[in-house]
Amino acid sequence: MSEEKINEANLDETNDANTEEVNEETSSKEEHIHEMPEHKEDEKIDAMKKEKKKSKKEKLKEELDEMTDKYTRLFAEFQNFRSRNEKEKIQNYEMGEKNIIEKLLPIVDNFERGIDALSEEELKSPVGEGMNLIYKQLTDALKDMGVEEIEAEGKEFDPELHNAVMHEENDEYDENVIIEVLQKGYKFHDTVIRHSLVKVAN
Repeated sequence: MSEEKINEANLDETNDANTEEVNEETSSKEEHIHEMPEHKEDEKIDAMKKEKKKSKKEKLKEELDEMTDKYTRLFAEFQNFRSRNEKEKIQNYEMGEKNIIEKLLPIVDNFERGIDALSEEELKSPVGEGMNLIYKQLTDALKDMGVEEIEAEGKEFDPELHNAVMHEENDEYDENVIIEVLQKGYKFHDTVIRHSLVKVAN
């Protein structure tokens, strides 16, 4: 084979190799071009997923905050209801006690009048001793319930505690001082349930 033909053959091979290399490079670029939109699409999908996940998380947090607020309000309302209920129960109980006490006080008054009317000998008799015993039981029960007698005789007249039904000129006492108790007054848990009926010095 002549040298010229050999050179031509080598040139053809070189051209074919260059052509193949160019084709491969072009093909690679085309593939890369086709791959790029797919990659960007994946990133977009990932971003959408993250946004959706974040939105769902925020929604759950909002729902949790709303439920917590409702629970807090409900609990506060329940506490207020229980407090009001307890207060009403105490008030009703005290009102019931007060009504009973007011009915017992006239009985105590009658026992005091009956005992005062007895002579020394009668006080020592079974009847007198029985009356004293019942009177003591009544007054002790009232004390246990929170009832206390209002101090009056020798004290300065107080319209919050006393009711002056009589006035008397008396040099032995200062003006406006109580000189006699006509009917005892009582307080129940620091509340006056019956004013003392008194005679006051002028």
